Order: sequence, then C-alpha cells, then structure tokens
Amino acid sequence: MSVSTLETAGGSDLFTAEARINGRVYRDAELFQRELERIWYRVWVYVGHESEVPTPGDFVRRQIGLQPVIMVRGQDGKVRVFYNRCRHRGNLLCLANKGHTAQFVCPYHGWTYANSGALLEPTFDEGYDYHLKREQFALTPVARQDSYRGLVFASVADDGQSLQQHLGAITEFLDLFMDLSPEGEIALDAGVQKVSYRGNWKYMPENSMEGDYHGPFIHRVAFDLYARRTGFDMSSLSTDEIPDVIRSLPGGHMVEDYRGAPFSPGKREPSPARIEYIEKMKARHGAEKARRMLTTLAPLLYVFPNLLYVITHIRVVQPVRVDLTNSYYYPVMLKGVPDEINDARLADHEFMFGAAGFVSPDDLEIMERNQVGMQARGHDWLFIGRGLHREHDMPDGGRGGMTRDETHLRGFWRHYVSLMRAER
Repeated sequence: MSVSTLETAGGSDLFTAEARINGRVYRDAELFQRELERIWYRVWVYVGHESEVPTPGDFVRRQIGLQPVIMVRGQDGKVRVFYNRCRHRGNLLCLANKGHTAQFVCPYHGWTYANSGALLEPTFDEGYDYHLKREQFALTPVARQDSYRGLVFASVADDGQSLQQHLGAITEFLDLFMDLSPEGEIALDAGVQKVSYRGNWKYMPENSMEGDYHGPFIHRVAFDLYARRTGFDMSSLSTDEIPDVIRSLPGGHMVEDYRGAPFSPGKREPSPARIEYIEKMKARHGAEKARRMLTTLAPLLYVFPNLLYVITHIRVVQPVRVDLTNSYYYPVMLKGVPDEINDARLADHEFMFGAAGFVSPDDLEIMERNQVGMQARGHDWLFIGRGLHREHDMPDGGRGGMTRDETHLRGFWRHYVSLMRAER
C-alpha cells in the first residue's frame, strides 16, 4: 500500500499507510464541513428506491448531505429528484416525509408546482409584469440523476464520474441480494425504522461492515438466540478464518462476501412456501446457483457514501452534524415469493434491527461510546491493521482479506483521503 495521508490546515496526518487513523476525523467540525463539500456534494448519493414511489404523484422527502430534496413520480410516470425549495423565496416546499399529490403548494406564499416540477401558479400573478416566464421558475432538479435496478442515485455536482463508473464492481453484489427475488425485483414497501445516534456518520459503515470481528463480543446473545430461533448457525464465522470474505472495492465500497463461508442451515423440514420459493429460484437461476444463494447469507455491502445492504434491509446513512447521525432501515421485500417468505424476512428484521431489535441497540451504544472515547487525546490514533500483511489484489480491482480482517476499512479510508485531497 502506498503512503496516503491527508494534510490539514494544521499539518496533521489523518490517515497513514500504517493503517492508523487520527481521531480528529470523527470529532472535528471543520473537517465535517469539508466532507460535505468534497464528498457528499461531489459523488453519487443514494436517494431511494423506485418502489417507494410506485404510482404517479407519490413522493418521498430525502437529503443529500444537508441539502433537502424530493423524489417524486410525475404524472408521466418518470421519477425525478428536485431540490426541496420553492423558487420564489426559498422556503421548504414539501414538509411531509412521504405522500401522494398532484401539486406541491409552498406554505409561505402559495406558489404551486406540478409533480413534474413545472410552476403552475405564482400567486397574485397580476403583480408581475408580462415578462415573467413560468418555465424559468420550475422546481430545480439535482444536477445529475441515474438509477441501477430501481436504486435511484443523485449528485449535486455538475460533472464527475457516471453512476456506472461510481458503482463499478459493487454491481455484482447489488445483483446478488436483488436476485434473491425470483423476479429479480425488490420492494421497499414494508415501512422504515429511523434511529439516531450521537456519533459521526463514518462509524455506521465501519461498524456495519465488520460484524464478524465485533459480533462475538457485543452480539453473542443475539446470534445464539437467532440460531435457536431459525436453525441458521453463524458460529463458524467466530472460529474460522475464511479467505476473501472481506473485500474492499475501488470507490470506497466495502463487502462481506459469504459465498465461501460454511454455514449450518439446520435440519428443519422446509415449509410448502419455502419449497415453492426454492423451485422458483431454480427456474430462474438453475439448481446449483439457487442452492448456493439459498444456503448462505447474501453479501453485506456498502456503497460509498451512504447505502448499505445488511441481511434483511437497505440502510441509509444521513449525517446531521459531526457528532450526530440519522440512519434509516428499510426492510427489503422480495417480489414473486409466497407471502410466508416475506413475512419471515420481516420477522427476522424485527428480531435483529431497529430500536427494539437484539442487534441494533448494541451497535448504537458502541458507536456513541466511540464518540465519547474519541474525546480522550492521550494518544490520538486508531489502528485498523488486522490483516494488513496478507491483504491481496482481487481480479475486480479491489483487495481481499480473511473473515475478520480490516481490509475493507482501509479501502474506505484510502478513498476518503483521495476525495478530501482533491481540489475539485
């Protein structure tokens, strides 16, 4: 690994080739503002899934960094992402988190917009001269918008990589969890859980993607209960070192790839619904691929900077300030499966995640403790060197490591450094 350091105004190195991170990256408010400008307002950011706005007029309210946006399906069926800001005096246009509307009406002065973004009515328009062109005052779309298999991404930067370039090799792993549906489509229609923690946004991807390391310590009870409940035993991950489970990919993306991991699915007889699901998967993918997909976990993945897929759900990371983060958990439902299969997925999700789950509260508590611990400055360096001596290049341009190595975290930080050092 070549030496990669981020030079700040004070001259301090924040990340080094020896896999050390300076604690300032988690607590420095000035660095947080630089992150917004150099990361969140330059790269592609996940906004939502098309299934969240299934019919014309449906909308959801989201953010890109700290900038409010609306994702809406217009009457023409097209999904668009607009800045959530009236073109008149800049008031927040849409207040609801989700809903259905033919028009957006600004609560300040009543300017009205179609769900396609067009300005319909500047109120008291007799007071404007006849040179006012309504087409010049439509809602402002984000600079760039694109999608991959229904996942909608947006960038507020006028130029930069295409979405295809940004995603790169991570599309292989996005495909794997979507292809758990025999129709190849997912739906985020089961609701959302919102959690907040008093900690930096970067803790969420770091913690979410290294559960094999911290899991035996903070999730031991949850894992034991899950094995008893479902028969699916993950204990082998705590005892065996398995090659190339941990992956860093170009672009700061991270993966835990379990396709080579030996799980024990238990000896319970499959239900009729499970048998039907298995047959549908065989029909779509062939018997051997279907067997591999259904006897392991789909890869856990992180798409830089804000999208995660973790076992049952899509997770979205939303920075609020340097020491406060919101995160949203959207259970992933599979299209084309018997209801019993999605019911079981939702039950597994509720067992593990959200404020009342057996896993999420552990993680949230640990991340908040991280933020408090980072105030101690006796030796202000963290170490993410597990597996540094054995990480190796992979054919997709990324790097591989053993089950509990921190290879992917180092890839995240290398990419973070490259963006923070870039002039534009």
